[in-house]
Amino acid sequence: MPTLLLVDCSARPESVSRQISTEFAQAWRSAHPEGEVVHRDLAATPVRHVDAAQIEIVSRLETAGTVDLGQARRAARDAEESSSWQHSWELIDELLACDLLLISLPMYNFSVPSSFKAWFDRVAIPPLIVNQQTGKGPLSGLRTVVATARGGTYGPGSPRHRDDFQEPYLRAAFRMVGLADDLLFLHAEMTKSGYVPQLAPYREAAIDSLKRSVERARDIARG
Repeated sequence: MPTLLLVDCSARPESVSRQISTEFAQAWRSAHPEGEVVHRDLAATPVRHVDAAQIEIVSRLETAGTVDLGQARRAARDAEESSSWQHSWELIDELLACDLLLISLPMYNFSVPSSFKAWFDRVAIPPLIVNQQTGKGPLSGLRTVVATARGGTYGPGSPRHRDDFQEPYLRAAFRMVGLADDLLFLHAEMTKSGYVPQLAPYREAAIDSLKRSVERARDIARG
């Protein structure tokens, strides 16, 4: 049974990025009626930011060169570490079990929401990091689709392209754990044109951008 893991990051229930992920999930369900959608809503159920307990565990794993997932799962040494580590493994197990990863996230101040950063910092443990010799890891080859919403335009050739710290960060972070092997972006841009008067002339461009992202999301989901 195929599994889609949907990670929604926006603080707003009706956000543009969630609109795209919802359309994707609906199309995927239609194409895979036997499949399961696992929904991780980082706004409704926030992930705890990395704490000293997790950092201590990860440091020990790095020192020992631990790459075995089973050994890593048992790495906590006391109650405080167990509580933190169990929280991380709830997220890691969802990620390891999925066949397709869909992440929706808005651009906040040129980058990603802290909710996503908290989630990624929890799951990016040493055994999931790509082996430098083989270039492979447990997540290598997992198709990953990222649906973004951006208040302005940040694509190549645009005046604000250099201010895009969202896609470059995601590509680097996902490359570390093998998720850049099959990585697709769906960018809906100029979303602020709907409520910022100075951007009103770009409203039609924003509508077209969202339409293209939704159509591509449906195509990918059905493929």
